[in-house]
Amino acid sequence: MIGASTSYYGYHGESIENKVKKLIDIFVKCEMKPYIQIGAGKNNIEYNELVNILNDYRDKNEVIYTIHQSIWLPSDDFYINIASSDEQIREKSINCIEKNIEFARDIGVKNISFHGGYATNTLSQKQEFAPLDSQDSISYEEAYNNSIDSLNRLIEIANGDVKLSIENFNFRPERRYLFSRVEDFDRIPDKIGVIMNIGHLYYTKMRLKQEDYITKMIDALTDKVNEIHINDNDGSEDLHKLVGKGDIPIREILKLIKEKRDLPHLIIEAHKQRHSYSDDDLINNILELREIARN
Repeated sequence: MIGASTSYYGYHGESIENKVKKLIDIFVKCEMKPYIQIGAGKNNIEYNELVNILNDYRDKNEVIYTIHQSIWLPSDDFYINIASSDEQIREKSINCIEKNIEFARDIGVKNISFHGGYATNTLSQKQEFAPLDSQDSISYEEAYNNSIDSLNRLIEIANGDVKLSIENFNFRPERRYLFSRVEDFDRIPDKIGVIMNIGHLYYTKMRLKQEDYITKMIDALTDKVNEIHINDNDGSEDLHKLVGKGDIPIREILKLIKEKRDLPHLIIEAHKQRHSYSDDDLINNILELREIARN
């Protein structure tokens, strides 16, 4: 199934329900069932009101929802880090995802995904789409131990109601990202899946100059993948372009996955404002990705 993320319309600005309605209209024009990922963003209305609106959209339009990161943050400048050694930051991060689990139960979501963390205590972002800045670094071993502890706690909170997945990150040691190499995933709990980001795979392959990196990641993670983020880049940065707007051999990567299993749901995670895209560009891209996935 082909989906799209609300992050197409940015993380801030208008509220989630408005972004969801725009995506519903786009899928209606594509004559496809709406598969919408509620991505990182900001909610501007009361919880119960948002739940009622989203459930009404779901009932009227047969929407399937999924959730990535969280719209439930303690402050606008807070960034989730379940690997932090700062107890307050880690607790707040876990609480953000716990709120996601409650949200998922209330709007009928089966899949929640989020970032596995960073080897630093605090993170900041100066402006939307800018690189994350890390402060107060910690060792990778400590960060991974914190992340696994957090994941086990979240498994208990989810209690089997929803699938939990972490995202494969870019290989960015200067930004202290976790979970970017094959061996990084050896330690995740059995009940934690993966949302595979194609853009991150390609960037990391180019950064490591490792030709077989994507194949090795697919071989290692295929059975764990619950969803796939589809976006494009030129290998120099995580650009979140639409399919076909960069250099990633997306058709070949999806073919490699299909040789091993049925394709998981594919979610376009591009940025409209960052690249001056239009809604028509997204419509065309959804239809293009559908054809790629069929072949």
